[in-house]
Formats: sequence, structure tokens, C-alpha cells
Amino acid sequence: MERTELADILAEDLDLLIVGFNPSLVSWDKGHHYANPVNNFYRLLYQAGLTPRLLKPEEDVHLPQYGIGLTNLVLNIPSANETTVPAAIYRAGGVALEAKIVRYRPRYVCFNGLKLYSYYFKRKLPNFGLQTETIAERPLFVTPSSSGAANMYFTLRQQLYRDLKELINCRRDF
Repeated sequence: MERTELADILAEDLDLLIVGFNPSLVSWDKGHHYANPVNNFYRLLYQAGLTPRLLKPEEDVHLPQYGIGLTNLVLNIPSANETTVPAAIYRAGGVALEAKIVRYRPRYVCFNGLKLYSYYFKRKLPNFGLQTETIAERPLFVTPSSSGAANMYFTLRQQLYRDLKELINCRRDF
């Protein structure tokens, strides 16, 4: 059976919903989020303490037991990188994203990539980290893309994921 989208990994009352751009070609082919071996996603989660061990992409379905869910702004258009998908398509995905957030009520939403912010809010992001804007009344945190092709030092990305973990731990009463 041919894949029509990369399935969301969602559950109610998650600590964190991580939102990506769209499936990579590797993720689409394997049927798992962040499956490209050069993507640092699972390593960042583990090193920040968001997961107790380093998960493999095929274990993405286990993320809800650690309070983490996954979705993409665009579920059904795989690409080698996010720039090949027109911005208008990403912007159109915002309605479905907000509906998911309303339905599942994660404590925090994290955009895994700087440009996701500009696609969703139609303006440039002033900085990484916790934002003043919310989505469906849920706090928004922005990290650089976990892609191996992302133009940012790994240690800075690591620190932002640690900041996210600390935020989740400090605000368990939200």
C-alpha cells in the first residue's frame, strides 16, 4: 500500500508537541519521523534528558510514553529539504496544526526549525527559545532545525533542547 502521509504521533496531555516542516524523503520511505541518519533529532532529545535513552527512528511511536508527540506542518509532501515546498502550503497547514493542538492539549509546542515560525506567523522570528506568541493558548518554543544540514553548531542546538527540558520540568503546573 502506498503511503499518503507520515502519521502523526499524538496522545492527549503530552508535555511537548514537536512540529516539523514536512517528511524528509528518508522518513517518508522508512515511515518514521526524523529517520535520516544525519538528522540529530533523537540525539538532541536524549542528550537534553527528554528521553531516558537514545531512541532509533523506528521507535518514534514510543515518544508519547516520554510525554512527546510529533507532527509536521505538511504531512503528505516529502522532500529533500523544506525549501522545495512552497511557503503557501506550509501556511495552509497551520489550520490543521491548531486543530491538533486544541484536540490534544500539549503543555508546550515546539517548532523544530526557525522558518516554521515565519510560515505560521507570517513574520520573522526574533530569537530562539520560548516565544511570547502562543498557539491555541499553548506556549511556543522554537529550536533550530535538527537536520544535519542545518547551519548551526550542535552545541547551541543542544543548549536550546536543554532549555526546553528545563522549562518543561519547571512548569509542570501549567
